Amino acid sequence: MAPAPTRGAARVVRCGAVGLSTGLLAVLAHASGGGHLPSLPHVLAFALAIAWTCVPLTDRQLGFTELLSLVGVVQVAAHVFLALLSRQPHEVLPAPSTVLAHVAATAIVVAALAGFEQALFRLAAALASVLPRRLTPPPAFAPLRIPIAAHPQHPLSEVLRRRTLPRRGPPHS
Repeated sequence: MAPAPTRGAARVVRCGAVGLSTGLLAVLAHASGGGHLPSLPHVLAFALAIAWTCVPLTDRQLGFTELLSLVGVVQVAAHVFLALLSRQPHEVLPAPSTVLAHVAATAIVVAALAGFEQALFRLAAALASVLPRRLTPPPAFAPLRIPIAAHPQHPLSEVLRRRTLPRRGPPHS
C-alpha cells in the first residue's frame, strides 16, 4: 500500500518544502525590496519555524486559498521578523517596493506549492492504484465491542447445585 502524502516522510517533505520555499523567498523579497539581509542561521531558523507551524495543516491536501493564506501570513511575519532582526524599527512599515516584492514572492510561492501539492497527491494516487493492497485489516482506532450474552452460561456444578438444592422462596420469572 502506498504511503499517503499526509503521513510519514511525505508529510515531512511537504512541511519542509513549504518552510524552505516560503522562508527563503520571503527573505529574498525582503532584501530585494531594500531590506536588510539576515545571516544564514537566522534564515534557517525562520524556515524551520515555518515548517514546524505547517505540521498541523498538512494532515490533508492544501488548497489554493489555504496556501495563499498561509504564505501571506508568513510574508507579513517574515517582514516584521526581518525588520526587528535588523534593529531598524522604522522598517516595520514597508516601503512600496518592499510590499511589491512580498506580493510577487507570495504569488510565486503559492503557484509553486499548489503545483507541488497536486503533483504529489496525484503521484500517491497513481502509486496506490498500482501497488498491492494490504491483506491484513488495519489496526483498530476504537475499542473492540464484544457482545455479552444477557444470561451467562453457568458451569455444570452450578446447574447441578440448583437442581438438587433449589432456592427457597417465590419462583423466579
